[in-house]
Amino acid sequence: MLSWFRLHAEEMRNSQRRTRVSPSGLLVVGTTVQHYRIDTRLGAGGMGEVYRAEDVRLGRAVALKFLPPSLKADPDSRARLLNEARAASMLKSPNIAVTYDIGEHRGSDFIVMEYVEGELLSARAAKGPLPIREVVEVGLQVSEALDEAHARGIVHRDIKSANLIRTDRGLVKVLDFGLAKFLNPAISDAAVTQPQMTMAGMVVGTVSYMAPEQALGHAVDHRADLFSLGVVLYELSTGRMPFAGTSATEIIDRILHEVPVPPSRFDSTIPVSFDSIVARALEKSPTFRYQSARDIQSDLRLVLREVEETGARRSTTRSAVSSGRMAAVESSVAVMTFANITREPSDDWIGTGIAETVSSDLKNIAGLTVIGRARVFDALRNISSDTSLDESLAIDIGRRLGATWVVVGGFQRIGELIRITAHFVEVATGASRQTVKVDGRIGDIFSLQDKIVFELSQGLNLALRGTEVAEIERRETRSVEAYESFARGMMNLRLASRDSIERAIALFEQATRHDPEYVHAWAALGGAYGLKGSFLSLPDLVDRAVETERRALVLDPDFADAHSWLGSALLQLGRTDEAIAEMREAVRLDPQNGQAYQGLARALWVGKGDFAAAIPFFERSIELNPEAGYSYLQLGLLLSWEGRYERAEEICRRAVELQNQYISGNAGLQVVGANSRLGYVFYLQGRYDEALREYERGLAFVRSTDHALKERTVIELNIKMGGAHHRLGHTAEAAHHFDRALKMHAALTGRGADDPFTRYYIANLHALRADVDKAFDSLERVSARFPELTAARMRRDPDLESLRDDPRWAQLTAR
Repeated sequence: MLSWFRLHAEEMRNSQRRTRVSPSGLLVVGTTVQHYRIDTRLGAGGMGEVYRAEDVRLGRAVALKFLPPSLKADPDSRARLLNEARAASMLKSPNIAVTYDIGEHRGSDFIVMEYVEGELLSARAAKGPLPIREVVEVGLQVSEALDEAHARGIVHRDIKSANLIRTDRGLVKVLDFGLAKFLNPAISDAAVTQPQMTMAGMVVGTVSYMAPEQALGHAVDHRADLFSLGVVLYELSTGRMPFAGTSATEIIDRILHEVPVPPSRFDSTIPVSFDSIVARALEKSPTFRYQSARDIQSDLRLVLREVEETGARRSTTRSAVSSGRMAAVESSVAVMTFANITREPSDDWIGTGIAETVSSDLKNIAGLTVIGRARVFDALRNISSDTSLDESLAIDIGRRLGATWVVVGGFQRIGELIRITAHFVEVATGASRQTVKVDGRIGDIFSLQDKIVFELSQGLNLALRGTEVAEIERRETRSVEAYESFARGMMNLRLASRDSIERAIALFEQATRHDPEYVHAWAALGGAYGLKGSFLSLPDLVDRAVETERRALVLDPDFADAHSWLGSALLQLGRTDEAIAEMREAVRLDPQNGQAYQGLARALWVGKGDFAAAIPFFERSIELNPEAGYSYLQLGLLLSWEGRYERAEEICRRAVELQNQYISGNAGLQVVGANSRLGYVFYLQGRYDEALREYERGLAFVRSTDHALKERTVIELNIKMGGAHHRLGHTAEAAHHFDRALKMHAALTGRGADDPFTRYYIANLHALRADVDKAFDSLERVSARFPELTAARMRRDPDLESLRDDPRWAQLTAR
């Protein structure tokens, strides 16, 4: 087994064949320095001259690091070397190579360090990816070392796989702690490290691990180490670097601007929760990164538990995208709406409420994946005219959703008495694994639901831990009135019409009045405010959405839906970095939630104009939910902008299918505009007649709905139809559609609803008419809200060709 020092010597630009005499002329192999007998010269470089030696008093191997000869006489370098040695000696972690002593020999200072034998993780990664469990265990040990160092005010600033060694017993040690920052007199404690300043030798390898602020030469703190750890986790799990390039400049550019593909895209055994950890560690801004090594360690422990309990399986296969069906996930369950057996319409809310609560409670059981209620609702609505159904249809829906089991049941209410029956049915065989029947009073609905969850779990032989029991028993609300209002609100929110969203808001407000601490009601209310504010371009209502979601998060900081809805509202307000942070937190808290990935993808392309970064997250959303109509809708648009027309057409056709089945995959968001997306794929390829046919179909579909986006979608489609006629030379038809769109837009803005997305299409209209000033007026308004998105779209949009020679073009696209 080779030592780190011997392997590290191979990375030094000026390493040379072993010699018995050092270049300084001071040390000869076999001589003794104090009580250390020099055994081998391991190498030399900016880090100093390194020797393997034997401590003759204690009979152990050590490593001696001498200050480079060029800095030997410099008092500042000498003081920094000795201060660093003293600081490193304070660290008391088994995951940090120990600094034993400092000494002086013939006017040259040196540090005595632990000599570690093992395998460098850089050498291991060069052979290919490590199993995910090993990667997580490495991350846990390195974060333990960093937690110790950061607690004592020490920042490593050169965390990389070449500075990590794993012994044959599996112990990982962090090496060369902080040495680099003391080697150059021009570098202060807050400045960049020596490897940054050296553009030869080790620079490319080191630059690849640098946090953005470090690569830019800005002051760094402990969060730079956490970014570097994220790079190491990515490298070890995929066998590749997240930011690769052929030069330091190219690598730094990618560190500053690119979002790497999630590790799970390369290996199906990697849990999505691990992707979330890496993504958060690699945040460009330190503010949105992990704030402590202990935080990342805590999340890694959860991943390790997931790997141990589930065998690191993934919940889908990529074939699900084309088939429209999910591959079954072991230990996954879909909860159907409970049937109203007495068929009293005023009691329908009970079936929805039971399903919502049982789904929420089952999520607390380790090893069980619960398919989201929004997906179940879509599937129910598509297959059955009633949202409650018998076992045979439930099994069919379970297969469609990729569930292992379905929970199907019903309730009977007579006055204040209620009976609830639930069956846990195995989808593959149709066999009932467990049947639960509970009787009680409607006022006892919460304890009755807890009993259902406990007894259903027994049928699956799932042992409940104390913390899981506590979470199940924890009441979302103690008010039956609040519970009823919330359940009725969710029934309305999922219909996504203007009237239903209004009713949902009123019901959620009513629920919060009944119970001011009802976190689910507050979160849903904020979501409804945000949807209405977005659809109708009412920024004041979006502000209320933000306030409401923050109130929900005060009550429960770990409620993933609240983070997701908050992110959507912040994005509408142009607060992009905050929105992305909230979306990433939603993904972290609920890594099986396709809507969370969808929200993150939207934040990246709408807020940052980063289509390439958003595409993998939309694809992940579709993998988790092959019937996520809204994700198909947006993914098709981004693929077309990226010029991937064949794939874009495939995705958009699937979006049309789901739109026509009224399947969106989102609570409160019905798909409209899928035909428009497909038509645009044809338009960009010059297939204008085909584009027109899709635009006409889209117009017919949206006119048949009461969708809150109806008016905006009709304006967009008229502009696109006008554009296609314009390209075909149909002057009169083009003018007809353009004039109609302008008239409708004037009516819309006259009501104060001037949203930037519709305004962008108005700019297209003016550009096609060569009305340059009006086009730029609209583009400048849009850019004020979403500068990066506007610049990215402008660079790709053929309808803006007439504007490119105007000086204002360069100003807007430079943003």
